[in-house]
Amino acid sequence: MARFLVQLVGVVLIGGFSSYFYLGLIDGHGRYDILDLLKRRPITAAIGTGAPLLAQNEESSLLRAVPLDLNNIGILEEVNRSLADLTDAVVPSVVSIDTTTSVKVTRVVPADPFGFFGYRQSENYQSPGLGSGFIVTSEGHIMTNHHVVAGVDKIRVTLHDGGQYEAEWIGSDPNVDVAVLQLKAPEGGQLPALQPLSFGDSEAVRVGEMVLAVGNPFGLSETVTRGIISAKQRELSDGANEYFQVDAVINPGNSGGPLVNVRGEVIGVNVAIFTGQQDVRFWQGIGLAIPANEAKEVFEAIVLGRPLIRGYIGLEVENITRNYAIALGLNSTQGALITDVVKGSPAEDAGLKPGDVIVKFDGKAARTAEDTLTRIRAKKAGEEAQLTVIRKGQSMEAAVQAIAKSDTNTLKLRSDIAATGQSIAEALGITVGNLTPAQRTAVGLPETTAAVVITEVKSDSQAAKRFRPGDLIHRINQDPVTDVATFYDLLGSLPQDKTTVMVLSRDGQLIRAFLNP
Repeated sequence: MARFLVQLVGVVLIGGFSSYFYLGLIDGHGRYDILDLLKRRPITAAIGTGAPLLAQNEESSLLRAVPLDLNNIGILEEVNRSLADLTDAVVPSVVSIDTTTSVKVTRVVPADPFGFFGYRQSENYQSPGLGSGFIVTSEGHIMTNHHVVAGVDKIRVTLHDGGQYEAEWIGSDPNVDVAVLQLKAPEGGQLPALQPLSFGDSEAVRVGEMVLAVGNPFGLSETVTRGIISAKQRELSDGANEYFQVDAVINPGNSGGPLVNVRGEVIGVNVAIFTGQQDVRFWQGIGLAIPANEAKEVFEAIVLGRPLIRGYIGLEVENITRNYAIALGLNSTQGALITDVVKGSPAEDAGLKPGDVIVKFDGKAARTAEDTLTRIRAKKAGEEAQLTVIRKGQSMEAAVQAIAKSDTNTLKLRSDIAATGQSIAEALGITVGNLTPAQRTAVGLPETTAAVVITEVKSDSQAAKRFRPGDLIHRINQDPVTDVATFYDLLGSLPQDKTTVMVLSRDGQLIRAFLNP
């Protein structure tokens, strides 16, 4: 073995000196060689001229490059300074959003050592949630994703200066996945001076533009990542929503945070990451953001009451039932059944009729009525929709040109829900009020127990048969009724297909009232 090593070293040395001798013939002007390496002379990069190595009457085919002057980095310093200034300007407008949701879990508690017998026990716990948002008005309006705040019981917002404030949800467009919150001033106080961000024109965004994503990934507040717009018009599914694809790092908790351009304008709302292969557990470089123009339209519709202009072709559609699919000889319940065509509408001009089933929209499968309506609303005025429909078992194509029309069907507003709740309370025949401290003391009700009091019951109403003035309402289904506003919100968002349970108390005795849809 030792002999082999000696021979190997000898070959290397001989080969090295042979190469040195040969290269010396090629370049007699002191090129870097193994002796220079042994002497630890510094290496200077060489740039090839592209000329033949053995060209006659030429000094050399290689020129020594000028070493990099590290003192001449003015452009890099300017870029670095601009990015830091941009970050300083944007970060104070980005907020962290913490949510809590009451969750009821039922478990079986064994009543004997062998577990043959037991009883059910319900437990409530608070499930935390995390997201990001950004300030859009000096009055305290916050924009975030709908999925960050959907169905939560409590929203708390942390500002750049560390101040924490309760926030209430005032409206959403679930289809676009945008929600608007309103910061609540503390009792007896006011909100601090806020620094809102402005919206840029997402239509003008170009692939390759540099962007910053700011958010609260994994609870690490005010995290800034940099990247570029990798692509436009990306889709998560067959739905109509299109997104910007970015390579800035986006992780759980970034949802709802802003995507800003180099001018500090919001050009997108970070919404999701593309996971790709499910067995790959690391970030794969694909983030998605809602274009700012869509988010701005939703904000203006919710806060300013401006019409939300969407595509319209004049159809009413519904999902296909199993029986209807059998009757039509369809192989699937996927698609949208046309139930009505508005007279004089683009759909009528295209020859569509009630009873037709839309199975494809712009070449992609139409899965549900909601999916089809979402795609129609995403169309701009003058754009054409290519529909594949089934009529009496035969497939046919139809081209329909969309027009612009005001649309409020996709918006969910807290004001609408509260108004609906008030209407339900009036239909039931009850009026409620918040409990005063004196009333709580009189009935021995702790401050922490959720309740509102029935102040009036109309005679000859539905409520007159079950309710009385002075009854306390504690829960609607599993949601605590903490005040009058919550009571109306819960009534206004009752499920349409399930019986509702209202839990009351009278003279210390619990009462359960059932409300049919």
